[in-house]
Amino acid sequence: MQLLKWHGQLILLNFLMFMSWRPCRGLNVPSYDANYRANPTRRSAVFAQPSSYYDQYAAAGPKPLTADQRRAKLTALSNPDFYFPADPEADLAEANEPEPALERQRARPAPAAGSFSYNEKDKNGPSHWYRVDVRCGGRYQSPILLNTSSALLVNRKRPLRLDGQTNLPQTILLQNDGHSAKFTYNWRTGADRPVLRGGPLKTKYLFDQFHFHWGVNSTVGSEHVYDYQRYPMEIHLVFYNGLYESFAAAREQVDGIAVVGLFYEIYDHSVDEQLNTWTRFLRNVVEPNSQHTIEFIDTFPLYEVIGDVEWPYFSYEGSLTTPPCLETVTWIVATKPLLVTEKEMKQFRRLQSPTGLMVNNYRPVQKLNHRRVFLY
Repeated sequence: MQLLKWHGQLILLNFLMFMSWRPCRGLNVPSYDANYRANPTRRSAVFAQPSSYYDQYAAAGPKPLTADQRRAKLTALSNPDFYFPADPEADLAEANEPEPALERQRARPAPAAGSFSYNEKDKNGPSHWYRVDVRCGGRYQSPILLNTSSALLVNRKRPLRLDGQTNLPQTILLQNDGHSAKFTYNWRTGADRPVLRGGPLKTKYLFDQFHFHWGVNSTVGSEHVYDYQRYPMEIHLVFYNGLYESFAAAREQVDGIAVVGLFYEIYDHSVDEQLNTWTRFLRNVVEPNSQHTIEFIDTFPLYEVIGDVEWPYFSYEGSLTTPPCLETVTWIVATKPLLVTEKEMKQFRRLQSPTGLMVNNYRPVQKLNHRRVFLY
């Protein structure tokens, strides 16, 4: 019985092998003999297709465009917005797609410094900044509407401290970069640089520069909106995380930047009185892309600009308010405004940009997108 069982299994195995070999009889299967192993290039000849195999495809070629397809293509190419999807989400999705190896090897040219505009009518206006840098279409952008009633109140808090704000710098570089008036302090030693710590910050942040945003009149100008009110001007003091070597190295990190924003309101009691004496230097940088060095004898400390750091403030996670709009900023926005006179505001409004007067250089309010805003 055992022999009969083995005999039946052997017959079944031979039958299956025969059936699996039978469909392959008509194929041009190479013979892997000694000659083939000695000349491996024969493999391409073994499987080569006759010339007639390709002729039917080569003769056909690409199908010609119909009249409607040709008209649609010409219309798209003549449209200046054809290469810029109107939806920032589409740009973000496209940017996240893996690039071909050759494209990754080519260095992409950085957008020009003056390639964005504050004019909504321009192609590179604030609502189209994602064309300048795709990160400006992110979900955690700044500025935002700061609402006291919806903010989360922080009861147990660490005091916010700004150490070294009375230190005098060696020189101050004042620049009109075409978008704002920027004051960059040059310190004699690293120990003189002011340090921001406490509050929502986990580490110490080193002072880098401050700049301003203002409007064409005193009803607009600030970037953040506090309880549905805009102020005529807003100052941004930019700090970078002390864990990194410089602002350039820190700006790409998640915890890289902290920006302190303070509003300015008009001092109505005196039109001609000068509250902020440092505004007299603005007349030296009226032209765009101009700069002026304030020597040591005329320098002024941060304390002369913002006073004591003793005010309630909002804090949230956001971004830079100009391209590249990096979402690496911890924002600290004071609720108590500073004072400025109309005469001093006129000195800001005299500054020139590449397209005319430098006014309304503020970004519109961005969506909160479920972010939490804290009130300290």
